[in-house]
Amino acid sequence: MIRFRLLAAALGSAILLAACAAPKAVKPTPPPVAESYANLPSAGNAAIPDLGDWWQRFDDPVLNQLVQAALAENLDLKTAVSRIDAARALRTATAAERRPQVDLNAGATRQRYPAAQSWTFEPVTANVYGVNASASWELDVFGRIRRNVAAADADLAATQDDARAVRVAVVGEVVQTYLAVRGLERRLDLVGTNAHNQAETETFTRQMFDAGEVPLADVDRAQTQREATAAELPALALQRQSALDRLSILTAATPQQVYAQLKPVAKLPAWAPPAGVGTPADLLRRRPDVRAAEARVIAAYARVGVAEAELKPHLRLAGVLGAAVNGFSGASFARSIAWMAGAGASTPLFDGKRRRSVVALRRAEAEQALYAYRATVLAAVAEVETALAATERHRVRVEGLARAAASARSAYGQIDQSWRSGESAFIDTLQVQSTLLEAEDQLAQAQTLALQSQASLMTALGQGQ
Repeated sequence: MIRFRLLAAALGSAILLAACAAPKAVKPTPPPVAESYANLPSAGNAAIPDLGDWWQRFDDPVLNQLVQAALAENLDLKTAVSRIDAARALRTATAAERRPQVDLNAGATRQRYPAAQSWTFEPVTANVYGVNASASWELDVFGRIRRNVAAADADLAATQDDARAVRVAVVGEVVQTYLAVRGLERRLDLVGTNAHNQAETETFTRQMFDAGEVPLADVDRAQTQREATAAELPALALQRQSALDRLSILTAATPQQVYAQLKPVAKLPAWAPPAGVGTPADLLRRRPDVRAAEARVIAAYARVGVAEAELKPHLRLAGVLGAAVNGFSGASFARSIAWMAGAGASTPLFDGKRRRSVVALRRAEAEQALYAYRATVLAAVAEVETALAATERHRVRVEGLARAAASARSAYGQIDQSWRSGESAFIDTLQVQSTLLEAEDQLAQAQTLALQSQASLMTALGQGQ
């Protein structure tokens, strides 16, 4: 009874000491960030809602279908989810070290004893059956196992946020690629229309040449401009096909399936911007890559604790209960029962500074993780600043190019009519046709970039998780 009390007191003291040595999570301090963004649009820094389905603000059914297909079938996203399963399994295995390990062993042997070893001085053949249960339990006095579990928890959290970051990136790329397709369709339409108009101009010029009203050089100039414009169509079509092929990769579909979805040529969708973009402090809580980097810092410092705990003693309880019999009768089984219970301890004495070098390594790794976290924070804020500046600059550029295209359209109508009535030179018509095509093409590209910058802003803000 006294021995039992002494053992219970020792175990209680060990558990109390272990509780006192319980590790605390080390949460990194982010670098200082401003209270608001420098490149805020007119909407200001009002809190932005959680736009998990922000792509639906384009109000485009085809885009919605492509995004949903990517979220369901994208291979990079599936790989990221699989990494979560692996991290969860590793965390379970690590946490299992906190519990006792119990093993059941059984065996049967048949053995012949020679006469020299037999008590009857005759050869004897006997059957021996053995069964035992062994148990062992490490007393985590200095928190080695708990720190390992804390590191595994942080690794799991980082893996989950990595998957969210992949989701954000996949959604952003699908939206940007889809907008590129629609923008290229707009440019193909513009170039095709201008090539058609220039072909009509060339036909009219030939008629005037046949009538002796213009020189052959005007016909050559008209043909040159028409062919140069038409030559842009294959290059634009190739860009569109490449974008469609990229969509097929993102959605894990065949190119034919994507072609069928986007077969009806559509206009660029309109964008309904949110009321605000929040603050940099909001960004740090929302961006999954920032949260993943933070979790990796926590995991790295937890592993410092694991390495430090390896410098301290290890305590373990062990026990075995079993029997070895040559028959299955109750009496022989009862007589053969054996048991063993004990406790052991080990402490490092000399290892050539191997364990201390591991501590130094883990501390260096934790420092690297902290620097990586701070760099991720700064990069995240910079991405939002760049995206905000891009949205504003592209908006202003679109407005200017829209006015330029309207002026070019008006000038083309006036000069073309003047030329057909013989009041202006043919070279003026060619120049205004070229100017109109350039203005409309630049406007189409700017409109595409303006919408893509909005998608980039949503991605930078960590929307779409």
